[in-house]
Amino acid sequence: MLTTLPPDILAFFAVILRGLQLTAQSIILGGVLFTLGFTRPMAMKLGSRAASLERTGLDWTAKAGLALAVVAGLAIFATLAQLVAGLEIHPMEALGADFVQWTMIMAIAALALAATAHMGANPAQVPCMALLAVVILGASVMSSHAFARVEERDYYILADALHQAGASFWIGGIPFMLLALARVSESKDRLMVGMRFSHLFTGAVGLLLLGAAMLAWGYIATPGALIGTAYGIMTGAKITLLLVLLLLAALNRKSTRSEAEDKGQFRLRRFAEVEIGIGITVLMIAASMASQPPAADQTRHQATIMEIVERMAPTRPPRLVSPDSATLTQVGMERSGATEVADKMWSEFNHNWAGIFVLVMGLGAMANRMGVKSARHWPLLFLVIGGAIIIRSDPESWPIGPNGFFESLADPEVFQHRVVGLLLFPFGLFEWAVRTGRLKSERAALIFPILCAVGAGLLLVHNHTLTDVKERFLIEFSHIPMGLFGVMSGWLRWLEIRGNGRARQIAGLLWPVCFSMVGLLLIFYRELP
Repeated sequence: MLTTLPPDILAFFAVILRGLQLTAQSIILGGVLFTLGFTRPMAMKLGSRAASLERTGLDWTAKAGLALAVVAGLAIFATLAQLVAGLEIHPMEALGADFVQWTMIMAIAALALAATAHMGANPAQVPCMALLAVVILGASVMSSHAFARVEERDYYILADALHQAGASFWIGGIPFMLLALARVSESKDRLMVGMRFSHLFTGAVGLLLLGAAMLAWGYIATPGALIGTAYGIMTGAKITLLLVLLLLAALNRKSTRSEAEDKGQFRLRRFAEVEIGIGITVLMIAASMASQPPAADQTRHQATIMEIVERMAPTRPPRLVSPDSATLTQVGMERSGATEVADKMWSEFNHNWAGIFVLVMGLGAMANRMGVKSARHWPLLFLVIGGAIIIRSDPESWPIGPNGFFESLADPEVFQHRVVGLLLFPFGLFEWAVRTGRLKSERAALIFPILCAVGAGLLLVHNHTLTDVKERFLIEFSHIPMGLFGVMSGWLRWLEIRGNGRARQIAGLLWPVCFSMVGLLLIFYRELP
């Protein structure tokens, strides 16, 4: 089936699979850290709980190993499909590609690790798992930009290894910290768990930052490349979310110092949940960056600060009147300048009206929080936006254009927009049902923040397939802040539902503001001067 898909769709799947691979890899390394850095050295203090904790940790690590093997297998299949069907490379030559071979090694190592983690306790079990985790990390690094460098390859491989190891130990270690906290009840034991993981994560963050600094020095090199390229601006998005993670980590560190600071370490556990979610978003962005050329290699078509300011500045009113679709659907005819302009006007119209609806929803959420009962129906506006995206995302596609339903799905941009459009239906319905009391469980309430964060994450990693590199960058530049505000909206809403005290109040006030900011950015979205 994959071989029948167009290369751009396969490339999009490749980004998603790479993000899932990094996520599974993180849990594996976090599981090894849990055993070697927590259950073994803390066995005396944990007493009879040590064996049970370690067994559960090994089970989680084994499941992550199986998941990684499946994801790596799909990635190999997708890559072969791209090389054979897309580039018409002979299958045997495609199998010899470095990326394919390193991903095979990763899949085999992941299967071996899963089997080892399932074994009964023996002296060789944990050392073997640690060795296999190193192989998995090495295979991941060798299938990245670092191995592809011709000059200073050793430097980039070291930098990427430090960066990936630090990120994996940190993000992948958090679920195991939550596991340990769930198994202890005494105040001194909770502090002991929190303190131990605080020390471990401090080391992981150090590795991550050192590797990130080395990679930025080589891959970005100049301020212009950081600001004016897709790789650079996505690095900026990663840095922004990393700062949020560091803020949460700093607040969590205070929780490990005194039970009076955070009774029952309730706040720490809720912040840790948010750290996992934002951390996975960062891994997805990293996966998307792997499909972009490093900024240092893009010496042409970099956007200047003035070009970015000119595009982002709200210099004219939103476009509220749609162009005639007949000027955009000239099938079989050469596209004229007027068609190109009408195409951009169509996109602006869609984005600007979506922004008005999103802003109204953000204001509705604020009003509902302040006690306006009728405002609780604001989530139903998601259905309007979702339907509009599905119908109007592309004037040449079904149901308003000449291209049929399945034919239009072959266009990656149409495909991605329709996935987002479909997500908006459960997005709105669940939140409406929660706010009107039709659904009362906390799990149902969590659907909205999860889908909000997932949808914003897709916005951060999706690409526009335009031949004009600079134009594609300028569109992506406008989407990055929307994605960041969307991610923050989702996880702040999560904190409002799951948290308590002051953290809950602050999160409840902030998430509608972030949501409204998405609306404002959409209202003033422009593709034309």
